[in-house]
Amino acid sequence: MTKKIMLIAGESSGDLHGAHLAAELFALEPDLQLFGFGGSGMKQAGVEILVDPTELAVIGIVEVLRHLGTFQAMFRKAAATLDERRPDVVVLIDYPGFNLRFAREAKTRGIPVVYFISPQIWAWDPGRIHKIKSLVSRMLVVFPFEQKIYEQAGVPVTFVGHPLVEHVKPALSRAESLQQLGLEDRMPVVGLLPGSREGEVRRILPIFLAAGERMQKELPSTTQFLLIKAPHLDWEIYRQAMTRSALKPKVVERWDYSCIHSCDFVLVASGTATLECALLERPMLIAYKTSWPTYFLSRLLIKIPVIGLVNVVASADENGRITDKKIVPEFIQHSASPALIAATAIQLWKEASWRNKMVEDFRKIKHSLGETGASRRAAQTILEELRKAG
Repeated sequence: MTKKIMLIAGESSGDLHGAHLAAELFALEPDLQLFGFGGSGMKQAGVEILVDPTELAVIGIVEVLRHLGTFQAMFRKAAATLDERRPDVVVLIDYPGFNLRFAREAKTRGIPVVYFISPQIWAWDPGRIHKIKSLVSRMLVVFPFEQKIYEQAGVPVTFVGHPLVEHVKPALSRAESLQQLGLEDRMPVVGLLPGSREGEVRRILPIFLAAGERMQKELPSTTQFLLIKAPHLDWEIYRQAMTRSALKPKVVERWDYSCIHSCDFVLVASGTATLECALLERPMLIAYKTSWPTYFLSRLLIKIPVIGLVNVVASADENGRITDKKIVPEFIQHSASPALIAATAIQLWKEASWRNKMVEDFRKIKHSLGETGASRRAAQTILEELRKAG
């Protein structure tokens, strides 16, 4: 009998991980039936997509409340699918606000739950680990310090490594990439990566553009700026900011590792992109700005002293505690000002020793994230859970 796995991914990063995971599952068991929630990547990998939540990627309490009705409808659809399709295993990929609630729906129906890409219990509401213990058959973690946290709580856990280690690599040399972009080699290139969500781009892109204007006055006159656009976001979101700026960066309309690798350093919004830039060994500055209600709520909830994922990984101690070690400067909310970011970026450009130290730290991070093949190891563990379920 054909085995059925339901997968739930809610954002573009989860869709990417879900696509690689699906490809490995099919490689190991070609007769599997995979269906669920995800985006274009999972669909191309062969997953039957019932709902695409990636188009509704929002962050923060205010933004979520605006779309509450849509989220509720999605949840009802997901729960109904459990009854209609009766999957043998449910695989949840990140997206904790939705997925931890959905795990309970699967549990009440006696369906095993495997969670891939852990909720950030090390950042806020660590008490969620007790809910996870009661609902999840196995947690698959991608950071080594997470394994210790779950082991101490008695949660079945497997460290599979981070999928990005395998997939984040440039396809072209710097010279080849710049030639394709119509930019000059041997001239400084500054990358602007303002995020992948609409709200992020609206708040952060104007800051990066204004910082770039200031940087142009201090950096070599030949400096070139490269804006990496999130391919799923409408052009109008970018156009509104760019028409008000004197900076005219070259725009890349895709998430392209070769383009990012061709930059001498980058300004990047906090998130997974900071880890991707670290794996590409690009010196960076991290910035983030959200709505003030979301920011104040976050200050109450988030209990760690750093926000950039690259800093989180670098600062975690052997017991899974996040320390205040920062290998990359962070500019959050009120400190995310064009003047401060530009001044620090100029200092970073002038101090080669600082950039070299960053790259050394990035290499240590890459080593800590495990060998290539994380998606294959995750798929193998999921199939083990599938066999246990009968």
